[in-house]
Amino acid sequence: MKLTRRQLLISAGATGVVGCLGAGITSRGSKPVFRWRGSAMGGEARIALYGVDQDTAKVAMTAAAQEIERLEMIFSLHRAGSELSRLNSKGILLAPSRDLVDVLRAAQDWRRRTEGAFDPTVQPLWQAAAKNADLKAAMSTVGTKIDVSPAQVTLPAAAALTLNGIAQGTIADRVTEILHRYGLDDVVINAGELRLPGRTRRPIGIPSAKAVVDVAEVAIATSEPRALIFDKSADRHHLFDPRTGESPNHWKSLSVFAPTAEMADALSTAFAVSLVDAVADFTSTIGDIAVIGADYTGRIYRFGTLPIAGAATVP
Repeated sequence: MKLTRRQLLISAGATGVVGCLGAGITSRGSKPVFRWRGSAMGGEARIALYGVDQDTAKVAMTAAAQEIERLEMIFSLHRAGSELSRLNSKGILLAPSRDLVDVLRAAQDWRRRTEGAFDPTVQPLWQAAAKNADLKAAMSTVGTKIDVSPAQVTLPAAAALTLNGIAQGTIADRVTEILHRYGLDDVVINAGELRLPGRTRRPIGIPSAKAVVDVAEVAIATSEPRALIFDKSADRHHLFDPRTGESPNHWKSLSVFAPTAEMADALSTAFAVSLVDAVADFTSTIGDIAVIGADYTGRIYRFGTLPIAGAATVP
């Protein structure tokens, strides 16, 4: 694989147990000149800027924060007035934004490419699990067709969508574009998923590998199925396999490295509910990605074409 045009640099750094939830920036390495903290898609968002003057940083971050807020009002389930919330409530949304149309089409494409392991129609399962209700009825609309056009988006009766498995990555990518317009590339963006567009390597903690890796020009998305448990007796967590309605325990933690955060986000969501062999097979069909995952026995797996020194390889 040639890396000359986009140097996706990943190498092992200092080892040790990573205590953060999901992949995250560590305290090792140089300090950012400017930090911003806010929220995105119901979770905490952080942005660190390096090698920039304060005036430029403040102007750029104002623009980035405004973009996050705008996208929240499109993709978020935590905003009653968002486009997605209105679509789920009414089953139809007239004149959807281009952003929503683009993400829904991307979601449909990943549903097809992952053979249903990624599917935005799993929201009824999440809602039923949160209420400790029967999931069989909720499964009736999972996998159903979404009609998407610039004029309107239409859902089948009782269907509902979640974009939490893709839109966090989308937001990280859009913030990257905003900051790039201000000449800022040496940044670390965490909008639920990580994006590091600059060439300077930064240390990122990867829970599944229990290590810190130095990365540059890459996006990272981490899925940890048992980060949220609905029902301990039923061993039901927040990540559902759209094909079965179950909450599988194939992985304790799984991180995907990819060129864009949207891609990494969608794949980490799909892989988190997939068997080890399925992840290995699918990863082999896609270039420029890598996967590091740990199962519940503590075994660490590595797949993909990107070289990641220090991660266990598949025997």
